Amino acid sequence: MEAMTALPGVGRKTANVVLSTCFGLPGIIVDTHVRRISQRLGLTQKDDPELIETDLQALLPKSAWTDFSHRLVWLGRRVCIARKPRCDQCRLLSDCPTGRVENA
Repeated sequence: MEAMTALPGVGRKTANVVLSTCFGLPGIIVDTHVRRISQRLGLTQKDDPELIETDLQALLPKSAWTDFSHRLVWLGRRVCIARKPRCDQCRLLSDCPTGRVENA
């Protein structure tokens, strides 16, 4: 991580993507989707990506970090979109403190 983030233009998110996806090292990848959804689900109240990463690490076994990150990114792109979440299509609705089913 230290060697990666020492490179120009490489932050924790990019370092975690490379280290976890390419080298199989567990990592929480905090992008805009992971940030938004982890806050919506009440998994963190933090805004700083590094603090969000720490909060999520404490909730999950290390072996699940990378897959969990990818799943939250997928959810954020397909269902829990920023401007108009599709709560009625979300399998996590019953566990989501901010979720709602909107009337058509």
